[in-house]
Amino acid sequence: MSDIIISTQRGELIMDIFNYNGKLYNFLNKFWTLVWISVLWIVCSIPIVTIGASSCAAYYSMVKNVRHNEDRATRDFFKSFKANFKQATVMTIIFIVAGVLFSYATYFYYNRSGSFNLGLRWLFYIIILVYLCVITYAFSWLSRFEMSTFHAVTYPIAVTLMHLKFSVGLIIFWAAMFIVAYWSYNTFFFAPFLVIAPGLKCLLDTFLIEQVLKKYEPMAQAAAEELEAKKNGNESEKIDNSESNEVTESEVAKTTENENL
Repeated sequence: MSDIIISTQRGELIMDIFNYNGKLYNFLNKFWTLVWISVLWIVCSIPIVTIGASSCAAYYSMVKNVRHNEDRATRDFFKSFKANFKQATVMTIIFIVAGVLFSYATYFYYNRSGSFNLGLRWLFYIIILVYLCVITYAFSWLSRFEMSTFHAVTYPIAVTLMHLKFSVGLIIFWAAMFIVAYWSYNTFFFAPFLVIAPGLKCLLDTFLIEQVLKKYEPMAQAAAEELEAKKNGNESEKIDNSESNEVTESEVAKTTENENL
């Protein structure tokens, strides 16, 4: 009798594992979604200047479909990609220029001797670490909230410095990606890792960044409302200008008509 019960329990366990809603299926489904988002990020980042828009799209789709169990990864990816394309591209160019300058300064002081140059070298090491955190926060922030480019760039700087615990975690994730890539170089594992790495890094980031975003959601909403108010103000100003132009044109027409009479 006990053997029958044990056999039944094993059968139920196996059925639960391979069931459509079972743990194994859910894990494989999430893993495939992660890989697919990673592939989309790689393909859409080929022009380089679109890395920011791709990062916004990857973060947005990762949270919606891997963390929150939705099933529309491709649609969510391109929805966010399209919505943030212009602003994220401008931010990408800004970050690329800043990254080149910081890297050049670090290289310049790396080849110089003396305690003063050594201090500046370590200063730029720290700046580069902060820079990596800022770009991670910036595009994830932009994927969730509508705000001006100025706020999207400056808020992450403050968040990076105010929440060092989370920032150190992001730095560890960056370091882990580089270390694994270095160790797997010239091995069979290197190519698959390059495909999975963007999605895996994005997923790990969500566990830290989502906690920070919730704290600053009211501030982000205020920035979005400020941006919306500016847009509405510009639109109303355009309407007023067009109406005044129409009035002026009508007055000119009337004057001309009176002169002809």
